Amino acid sequence: MLGTESRLIKDILGQSASLAQVLNQHGGKGYSRILEATALVRSAREIILVGVGASLNAAILLEKMLGAQGLPAHAVEAGEFLHYASINHDDVVIILVSRSGESIEITKILSALKNRRQIIGITSEPGSTLGLQASITLEVNNLADELVAIQSYSGTLTTSYLLGPAIAGELSAALTEIEHLLPAFEAWVSDCLQAASSWDVFLNGKPTYILGRGPSYCSALQGALLFSEIAKTPAIGMTVATFRHAPIEVIDKNFRALIFALGSTLRLNVSFAKDVIRFGGFVRLIGPDSAENADLPWILTPPCSEMLAPLFQCVLLQVVAMRQAQLDNIVLGSFRYAPQVTKDEACTPID
Repeated sequence: MLGTESRLIKDILGQSASLAQVLNQHGGKGYSRILEATALVRSAREIILVGVGASLNAAILLEKMLGAQGLPAHAVEAGEFLHYASINHDDVVIILVSRSGESIEITKILSALKNRRQIIGITSEPGSTLGLQASITLEVNNLADELVAIQSYSGTLTTSYLLGPAIAGELSAALTEIEHLLPAFEAWVSDCLQAASSWDVFLNGKPTYILGRGPSYCSALQGALLFSEIAKTPAIGMTVATFRHAPIEVIDKNFRALIFALGSTLRLNVSFAKDVIRFGGFVRLIGPDSAENADLPWILTPPCSEMLAPLFQCVLLQVVAMRQAQLDNIVLGSFRYAPQVTKDEACTPID
């Protein structure tokens, strides 16, 4: 395994213990809060999920889960919601997701919606503005990160995931499901770090495209964010369908793509990967089963439901972005311009 002297690597390694703490929260004192949030969501005409960065990506998973149950849910970036959205009905439930609970767009949204009672907050900081002002606050209770959202992201994903089964009356079963996955998750974290240097040849080409569908779309976006934050290099996350519609023109001998292939669109994404290879590009397919496609370059992930797959996918992406940073001699976990919490919409202060 690569040295663990970096706090970023320690945060990656710490995710198993962090998830155990998150599950303890939601299976204990936070259980009733999830049920309260569930009742509010069930009563809604529309559910709007709002976040920015990693928080928005985690919210997209919940959007997919609610949509699969026929609920009208939409994920919106916080800045877009703040400046361009208008809520005209009282029975619209807004779910605000923010690690710090203090991001400038989130606090401004809370101020604008101060008379509304249908606000659910998902945050790692229950004493924050979001934690205190939301009608119902779901505390993630993850272990703290240094800068990049690592443990907080996997914790927020888990919290978002739990709301889906809770609405279907299956919260206890969902908690047990994730608890049973913890040993596999811990082993997966270790395996990904052990194999970090195996990515060196693949990472010669830039930018890296990260492509998926459904729940894995949130991982595609999170992967692009991790490359930006950790490696200071661009990566592009989008759906496979969008890429087919014209961006496919960028494929050449330098093209690199990570493609999530699982669930109901497994065959579509495998077919797409074959096209990329045929056009001269390089791919890594990521998913739990490659038995029918043993001739393709697969990264096998632990078996789990399609909706839980982003929990394993995010670990792999953290490690790949970390390895890109190491290859480019970037100090791990450092930020050059961005503060950990953005509190100004108009200016980025530099100390």
